[in-house]
Amino acid sequence: MPNKVILLRRFGRQLRSFRKQRMISREEMGCRIRLSAKDVEAIEDGKEDPRLSTLLLISDALNVPPEELLAPPGRQDSEYYAYRFYLLKLLNRMSKKDLKKAIEALHTLNTSRRSSPPSSL
Repeated sequence: MPNKVILLRRFGRQLRSFRKQRMISREEMGCRIRLSAKDVEAIEDGKEDPRLSTLLLISDALNVPPEELLAPPGRQDSEYYAYRFYLLKLLNRMSKKDLKKAIEALHTLNTSRRSSPPSSL
């Protein structure tokens, strides 16, 4: 079991990453979870040990499962999920015409990545 300091730092990094990807300020995050911006900063820096109820509020505010905020190294990192979330948010705002263009562009990108040799060769 990792020690408390490591867990708090990991949690803080995950929180900061998800919050930034969702373009939420510390002040706004604080309002959503009933804490001050300084408290949010302390949690992100791993200096504050949030209560379980605060963890659940953070999870709800970011629309992220609580376990993703505590994800151990080696799993998909929060940045991966944050980018997926942001992409879905953008796609939901697009018109049908723009959505088709985006799909075509992603398909082209995906196809070209599969056909090109690995960069290490």
